Amino acid sequence: MPLLQVLRPTLPILIGASIMLTLSMGLRQSLGIFMQPLTHDIGITVSHFTLALAVQNLAWGFLQPLAGAMTVRYGFRPIMVVGALAYIAGLVLMTTAHGLVSIMIGAGVLIGISLACTANAIAMSVAARAVPEMVRSTVLGMVSAAGSLGALLSARSARSSMRGSAGASGSPALSSCRSA
Repeated sequence: MPLLQVLRPTLPILIGASIMLTLSMGLRQSLGIFMQPLTHDIGITVSHFTLALAVQNLAWGFLQPLAGAMTVRYGFRPIMVVGALAYIAGLVLMTTAHGLVSIMIGAGVLIGISLACTANAIAMSVAARAVPEMVRSTVLGMVSAAGSLGALLSARSARSSMRGSAGASGSPALSSCRSA
């Protein structure tokens, strides 16, 4: 049976999981582009910004098992929506940041929470459950490739949005809007 014929009923789910992974991982992986403008405009040090990203990684790692357990209880959709809302809140907080605390909460805690609800583990679980076992590895490879594509697209979009703006203010939000 051809691959497209097998995947046709689950195509909307797979496209949605791929887009979610593309956006969540792409935006996360392009945050480094904003380091110089953020540290300059807000007046934080590079070590403060990288500390916020370290907090993000810790929050993502600690909360990922909880997000997985909550998907068993409540389903994938509510957890992914909460993750998307946390991502938006984190980007808005970064955009309006005036110091270290805002960056730590926005880029660190909120985006870390959102990654636990929208990144690899959840996207791969959604994709794996939607397809038959005979095509599962192919589908997981395609969804994973979509996450890598997000890094390419988001970094390019972020770089072009920074050229058009006066500084860091507005750049993460503009980048996320262009990527979406």
